[in-house]
Parts: sequence; structure tokens; C-alpha cells
Amino acid sequence: MNILFMEMQHQNLPLMKKLVEDGNTVYTTQHLDNPDYLRYFGIKPVDKFPFLNWEGGEVGRYSELVGLPLVHELIDELNLDLIVCSAPSLGHLLDGIDFPVINTSEQSRMLETNKLFARKFAEGCGIKLPKIIASGDNHLELDASQLETPFVLKPKEVWHSSCIVHDSGMWEHGKQQWLRPPVEFYCEEMIKGLETNISYIMSDGKWAFTFSESCDESLAKRIEYNNPLAWFRNTTIDELIPEVDRMVRDNVVGYLNEAAKLGGTYEGSITQMLGEDGELYFLENNVRPYTHNSFPIPLGGNEYLDAFQNDPQKIGDCFTGRKFPKLVFQSESLTAPNQENIIKYPMHLHEKYNIHVPTGLHYVEKEKEFYCVTGAVVIVFEDFINMDFVEEMKKESNLLPYWGE
Repeated sequence: MNILFMEMQHQNLPLMKKLVEDGNTVYTTQHLDNPDYLRYFGIKPVDKFPFLNWEGGEVGRYSELVGLPLVHELIDELNLDLIVCSAPSLGHLLDGIDFPVINTSEQSRMLETNKLFARKFAEGCGIKLPKIIASGDNHLELDASQLETPFVLKPKEVWHSSCIVHDSGMWEHGKQQWLRPPVEFYCEEMIKGLETNISYIMSDGKWAFTFSESCDESLAKRIEYNNPLAWFRNTTIDELIPEVDRMVRDNVVGYLNEAAKLGGTYEGSITQMLGEDGELYFLENNVRPYTHNSFPIPLGGNEYLDAFQNDPQKIGDCFTGRKFPKLVFQSESLTAPNQENIIKYPMHLHEKYNIHVPTGLHYVEKEKEFYCVTGAVVIVFEDFINMDFVEEMKKESNLLPYWGE
């Protein structure tokens, strides 16, 4: 098949690689910051979609005037058989189109893109929520000195990441960096505890769990460190103990049953905080793969794509009893905002130790060399973290494992 991925930054590299290996021609709209790295694996970037072309200047929604003609143009130009859309900002371009697509529905996208809708949806499913401690029409006018810190600030109905505000002075310094146009917002209390993720496959009314983990982004999401190029910097990712894993799954069964009624076929992940009081609190639901997603695909490309559309439990079963530990490698200077970090990357170690390759690298064909330009990568291991690989990474690059210190 000829398949186009309409995606965000580095969401689908593992699946696209597998589909190429199975003989498909794979295209992606991801073309700006690592096209030669994608071409190295036989993936074809297309530059038809300007990376940011928002609807009337509105953050989070790609312009239909620009996007719809481009979709039809690419269908004909590339002789496409299928479009896979994992970018919520682009999904509306495929709503109602008479062509095979894998995509969220209009309502299921709102589970991520409209945080106020997502909050009310979770509440309707009986899941506990952090308290709202403030709200307003213009986040730039928020006086953080009047609130108890830390707190979490979220846009109400504009699709943008949340941020953690630890002190009012840093908020005044960084609020325009977080989001420049004024937006309606609300502030939630910051629940202390263990941040958990449970990932799932949603397939037009059917769903299945895949994997769970704890993911401490409390430092990565601080307003002074917020950086969409490497959302995972200063982040630790660990396995959940069996008791917590069961709690996390059981708490969202009703939620996912209700979400299934909204339609759509997509990968997603629900973030909950296990508070110090022993209760689980809903934080967010991403109806897409992670950006910088390097999680291995447990089936062949064609087999995975078929299960994705028809039998999500087949994918879920591949994760039963398996462990996929993750470790962030980052440069020491990573906490300096906007500092350029260009690091030669020892790709040969992945072949030596049979470790899955990361996303987001640059490949320079003339030099036959790989580079990390965001100052960090996430490495996904199978079953255990290979410490020989870790030690050689430390010796051969300026990327150090981040254990949470």
C-alpha cells in the first residue's frame, strides 16, 4: 500500500519502519527537523503541509482552507491507499472524507484538545479530579502571587500543554514563553504523589490496554523548563508495581467504555496521579501516540495495522507479561533554555546490543553520522535496562542517563 502519516513530531517511527519492511511505501508530513533520518529507514517525508498553519491564528487547529485542498492533492499525487492521522490539529481535515483513514472522531479529539471538556468527561465517569483554584479569561493577567504554589495551569479550550508554576516570579518571567496569545484558563491544585500513565488502543468502539508506567514530568513541565522539542527532559519513567498497575487500569475501564462511544481509531494514554491519600486523580488523556515515540511495535507492520483497525486486543495481548523499561539520556546543559545541543550519536551501539533506535535524531548522509540536536533521547529496552549499553553511551557521547537526581 501507499500510506500517508499525518503526524506530530516523531510519533510513528517504529510503525512506519515496520510497514516499510513489509513492502509498503510510507509517507509522512513530518519533514522539518529530521527528514534525512526518516529517509535512512526508507520513509518518505512530504513537505506539502506547512508545519504551523493555524485556523484564523487559533492555536491547535490547522486551517481547513489550506489543509483540505492539500489532502486531496496528496491522495492523487501519491496514489494513496490509506491515511493515518495521529495529529489532533489535523484530524478535522479528514472528518467525512470519502477515503480510507485511521483517525480520531471530532468528539474523541476533544478528550485531549479541550481540557475543560476532558475534565467534565472524566468527572462524569466518576473519576476524582484536582480542585480548580482559579480561572480567568486571559492567562497573561493571572496574578500568581495570590495563589498557593505549586499549581498547574491549563488552557480551557485551546489545545496546548499545561505547565507547572512553582513561584510567582518565574510565572511573570515565563508566561509569554508558555503561550503568547491570551487564552481562557484555569488553575488546578497540584496533587503530590506518583504520576502514572496507562496506554490503550481505541478501535471504533473496541479498546484494549497496552502498557502502563510511572512518568515523573514534574520538573519537565515547570514553566522555566518547558520545551516542546524534548518534553521528556528531566523525566524519569519507571515500571508500576502490580498493585498500582491494577488500580490504574481498573480506574479507567468505565471511562474507556464511555470514550469508545465517541468513535475514532487511535492510540492513547491516560495520565492519573496516585495521591498521597491513596486516591487516583485524572490529569489528562492524550488521544495520540507520544511525540518522540520510540516504543517498539510488537507485530509486523501489516499485521499491526490490521489489528489496530479490527482487533485491538491482539495488540494488547502482546504486552501481557512483558516489560519495556525506558531511560532518558540527556546532556548536562539541558536545563539551560534555548541552548543549542548538537551531539554526535553512537548509533552503532543499537546494533551491537539490539536496542531499539530513538526518534528525533538527525542523519547527515555525506558524513554517514547521526546527531542528537534536542539534547535528549528516550531509549526503550526490552525486559531490562542493558547497563553495558548505558556505560558505552556515557563513554561515546555527551548524553548521560537521567536517574532523577
